[in-house]
Amino acid sequence: MTRRVQVAGLTHNVLTAGTGEPVLLLHGWPQTSHAWRRVVPLLADRYTVIAPDLIGFGDSSKPASGYDKKTVATHLRDLVHHLGHERLRVVGHDLGGQVAWTYAALWPNEVQHLALLECAIPCITRATLTDLTSGSWHFSFNMLADLPEALITGRERIFVRYLLFRDRVGASNTAAITEADIDTYANALSAPGGLRASLAHYRALPQDFADNQALAAQPPDVPTLALAGANGYGTAWLNSAARASRQPRTALVPDTGHYIPEEQPEALSKLIREFFTR
Repeated sequence: MTRRVQVAGLTHNVLTAGTGEPVLLLHGWPQTSHAWRRVVPLLADRYTVIAPDLIGFGDSSKPASGYDKKTVATHLRDLVHHLGHERLRVVGHDLGGQVAWTYAALWPNEVQHLALLECAIPCITRATLTDLTSGSWHFSFNMLADLPEALITGRERIFVRYLLFRDRVGASNTAAITEADIDTYANALSAPGGLRASLAHYRALPQDFADNQALAAQPPDVPTLALAGANGYGTAWLNSAARASRQPRTALVPDTGHYIPEEQPEALSKLIREFFTR
């Protein structure tokens, strides 16, 4: 069931399914909760799955400010509490992983398990993951003022399709992301405020870096599973992920690029379920 939930002056577009202990799924950029469409039914038989459009994405609110990950994580915690949950498991992919890590770092007693998928966490992940040769040139591009909007507006579909299928760190299982899926993500970016708000998450990275320097001094003491796509960031991400938690585990997912939830939903769900029950 998808519904719009208003909490603390913001609207969250949220997909919920299943019964049991809660699991929060946080999508990456430039996607929406649609990215979890194949994972949700694989977890919903045992868990209450909560998959929101992050603030600034999809049909959720797009405020003028507040895109640093501490603020975004705070909004999500408000949502989780509003839905009646105090303690849960959190899974984050890409930018959603940055938010998931911050959530666990701020409130470790409320997070039972943390799973991080292919995400460059400011101050935690090696800087090489965001350089121009790693496939993540868009970090620097998205942080520029005004220019990205000028170049992308009216070309959102071209931009999204290129990112999803780029040579470095793109999808390797291309059949998993259809042209209709690309339309979904492109339409979200082209909606009023969509492009501005999604880029604002990147323009907040300097603040995230400063915030994370303090949080990383005592990484969350939460069981953490870091997963990388064999054709995505791979071992470069896993080597850095060991710094993200005091209880880290890592695994490489074969036959997938960066977009693990869409490319390998069955393998991902199996790894997550095994981790949660360990």
